[in-house]
Amino acid sequence: YHALAERTTAGGGDAVAVHGCGGVGLSAVQIAGALGARVIAVDVDEDALALAADLGADATVNPESPSGDGAVPERIRGLTDGGADVSMDALGIAETCRNSVRSLRPRGTHVQVGLTTDAERGEVSLPTDWMTRWEISFVGSRGMPPTSYGDLFALIEATEVDPGALVARELSLSAVSGRLAAMDEYEATGVEVVTDFGG
Repeated sequence: YHALAERTTAGGGDAVAVHGCGGVGLSAVQIAGALGARVIAVDVDEDALALAADLGADATVNPESPSGDGAVPERIRGLTDGGADVSMDALGIAETCRNSVRSLRPRGTHVQVGLTTDAERGEVSLPTDWMTRWEISFVGSRGMPPTSYGDLFALIEATEVDPGALVARELSLSAVSGRLAAMDEYEATGVEVVTDFGG
């Protein structure tokens, strides 16, 4: 919510691309839709894309799909008649960050939510001349300020945002270590929630 409603001005009629459909990206799909945006979800996992479509994504893009025609930025520009107004990197790898930036229309806004991996070590090279030429904004978003909770809850109450639809698995506390390892290997879909705190 903070990334889309406060760090950017995503809203009615805007095209919003979400790169990476893990828990954060799927949440962004729901929020962007609730704000009135047309949402394009991007991921290499067809199950994640199917869930994104169920949660309201208007279109999906799989960079590894054999039926895909062109690179991710070109495909998004084709789906949005010139590029996204707002594009979010919810994953944090160099490829998704650059794809997100390149997916924008002139004067579009990239919002970086995903933190980089060990491969990037906090650094990603960007097409800065192209960004300057097209007046692209690059903003970061980390977490959610408690002062925004009321606005988020009001949005949930007034729309069809369903946080429960993101929950793919309920876990016991003892299973958390194994599931965290699965997340490192991108083997988790949706959000996993600890509901059993017993030994």
